[in-house]
Amino acid sequence: MRAVKEKLLVPYAPTGAEAGTVEKLRSYPARTRQFFHDVRLEMRNVTWPTWNDVQATTLVVLVATVFFGFYLGMALDVPLAWVMDWFLKVGRGLVH
Repeated sequence: MRAVKEKLLVPYAPTGAEAGTVEKLRSYPARTRQFFHDVRLEMRNVTWPTWNDVQATTLVVLVATVFFGFYLGMALDVPLAWVMDWFLKVGRGLVH
């Protein structure tokens, strides 16, 4: 039979970096409350745009989206598709 050593139980007390981690975890609720308090204070200082500003910038975004969508779809994609189709036909020997 083998001899089995019994381990002595020593109470665990975190030290060094581990102690900092424990303190961080304990302060989490207070830090969370402080964060939301700071957010509320900062939101009071925000200058919100007027309704006319919102409508104007929305219109600019929609027009730019339609313009660039058309440009990328028709001016770039279609010609590149034709060129790619021609290269594939040449590769298959369908064009002399």
